[in-house]
Amino acid sequence: MTDEYWKERLRPNPVEEKYIPKDLNDCFEELKKMFDDSDLNEFVKDSTERDMEGQHHYLGRSLRNNWGLWEGSRLKDWFNEKGIHHADDMSGTILTSYWRHTHNEPIKLEEQIKYYQDFWEEANANKTE
Repeated sequence: MTDEYWKERLRPNPVEEKYIPKDLNDCFEELKKMFDDSDLNEFVKDSTERDMEGQHHYLGRSLRNNWGLWEGSRLKDWFNEKGIHHADDMSGTILTSYWRHTHNEPIKLEEQIKYYQDFWEEANANKTE
């Protein structure tokens, strides 16, 4: 799929009221609603987990903006309670977890959280050196 396809597909509809998921499982339900079967198959089922990283600027941006991951929402609060504090990390976790969920693979949420915590710990340590 082209970048233009995703730009158009993920454009928010200003008429629709935004529903913000409360947790990761709720994100899965909302993502299922966002795509019809053919889009879901092409986007998730026929992709690799690594392909999800390529969605950072398209689907990831849409999730960050529409689900209040920058300015604040109950989903942001849920992630903060889990130890994830950056909106990019939240959307990355959602996308990776959704791919794993769709492929019936373990989500390994704690492992994902640790990855981001370790990243920021090292980044902050490098700032003070």
